[in-house]
Amino acid sequence: MLRPDILRKNSIFPIKIPTPFAVGDVFSYLIKDEKNVLVDTGQYTDEAFDCVSSHLNKQGLSIEDIDEIWLTHGHPDHYGQAARLADRAGATVFGHPLERSNFGGNDDAELFEAFFQKHSIPEDHIQNMVDQLDWLQQFQLAIEPEWIQDGELLNSGDLSFEVVHTPGHAPGHVSYISDSGVIFGGDLLLGHISTNALINFDAETDQRNRSLLQYRESLKWIREQGGLVLPGHGEIIEQAASVVDHHLGEHQKRYQKIKQLLRKKPMTLLDLSYHIFANAIKKGALFLVLSEVLGYLDWGIGEGVIEVNESKMEYRATK
Repeated sequence: MLRPDILRKNSIFPIKIPTPFAVGDVFSYLIKDEKNVLVDTGQYTDEAFDCVSSHLNKQGLSIEDIDEIWLTHGHPDHYGQAARLADRAGATVFGHPLERSNFGGNDDAELFEAFFQKHSIPEDHIQNMVDQLDWLQQFQLAIEPEWIQDGELLNSGDLSFEVVHTPGHAPGHVSYISDSGVIFGGDLLLGHISTNALINFDAETDQRNRSLLQYRESLKWIREQGGLVLPGHGEIIEQAASVVDHHLGEHQKRYQKIKQLLRKKPMTLLDLSYHIFANAIKKGALFLVLSEVLGYLDWGIGEGVIEVNESKMEYRATK
């Protein structure tokens, strides 16, 4: 963990929580100030609960001393035990309203199934993805936080953080940035892996978000901030610009590959996905792969270099 001096100066203490997910450990952060604040919580398991409790005890605190919980987004490894902690502590929980579906336990199942069926994804593939969503339910308790909006300020006492809506990975993903340049980034920027811009839907319109395009704009925002990024996974990031540039460059390479394939012949979303990421699909990552490929198709359609035949749901390059 880098730069402990800055963390100590700001009374911020990382809490490393093991998870049962492929991404590995997740970080919650304690701000020990006039108010005791947790940024993200870990998933709903006894192990995660005991881990948070143990780290609080090292700071002379208990679960009951938590005053507020600030959530970056509604994926189980980040919010799953927020309701349990808040109930024990009487803490106020904050999150963005576009995460309403995620915080409610993913009630978008019908939207996902309709989308996959439209794209002629085989029923056994759809069922596998639905089963994965069902499996995740055990790691999260539904919650309706106090809703926060882009530009609002939250404070722990001496420290004040602006809420910045940074969608892409999730529709209501937010980051929290202090005037001293400390950023709680959730899954916006990770140093060791590229964050997935997942297929998701707008909580107000039920329309599918163009997640990758949103995510690239969010990356460009954090690139301009400088400061110290405290991510949800992996090491603290001191040089955000170089990490962002790497991820944006990788996006560009995959986008070019998609266009090259579509210049040869029209392909469906599933055809493209198998062509590029067959091994990942075999390992059970179909949803992540579909999300990734769809993002580049959205990009090409937006630029007018890819078009879709709606009757066949086939994509082709126009340039």
